Amino acid sequence: MKHWLLYTFAGIIFLVAALFFVYPFMEKILYLGDTPHHADAIIVLSGDLEPYFLRTKKAVELYKNGYAPYIIFSGYGSGGDNAEFLSKIALHYNISKQAIIIEPNARTTYENFLFSKPIILKHGFKSLIIVTSPYHQLRAYLVAIKLFKGTDVMIYNCASHRPYDSGGGIKNRIKEWRFVMMEYFKLLGYYLLGRIE
Repeated sequence: MKHWLLYTFAGIIFLVAALFFVYPFMEKILYLGDTPHHADAIIVLSGDLEPYFLRTKKAVELYKNGYAPYIIFSGYGSGGDNAEFLSKIALHYNISKQAIIIEPNARTTYENFLFSKPIILKHGFKSLIIVTSPYHQLRAYLVAIKLFKGTDVMIYNCASHRPYDSGGGIKNRIKEWRFVMMEYFKLLGYYLLGRIE
């Protein structure tokens, strides 16, 4: 019995240590960078964690620096999952009401783009900056590329913030592990559902 407990404990320690060293590589695969491009619109995907609202703040920063004249907020829900709520935060930062477009129905990353696509095409936008969290960038980009295939819309990425580095403390590391690990399962699910290629 003691050997079993010892082996279990050693296995857990080994797994945690392996994740600690492998994690930065797994995170880098998901992170597509934060270099902005000039575009016709910025799209902020729901899931903007309270109380920081990093996605919304990044979109406001890009707008104020002249990277795009419009911000699309997409998402249904409450708090950071609600486009209307996020748009009010943007207004708090003195964004023009005329610059804000709301897509209020999306419940998933796929729906963020599926429901925003008609809005984007109706406005004649030819380029789009996706603003989302670093760990969410790859899946969001792959969904957008698939849904906008056959259109003239160019897709760019700009992370809401840089990923946590090793100096972020164990609490931040654990938090990021959870999001990053979940993201790999979601990528697999989206691939199997045909939502990405």
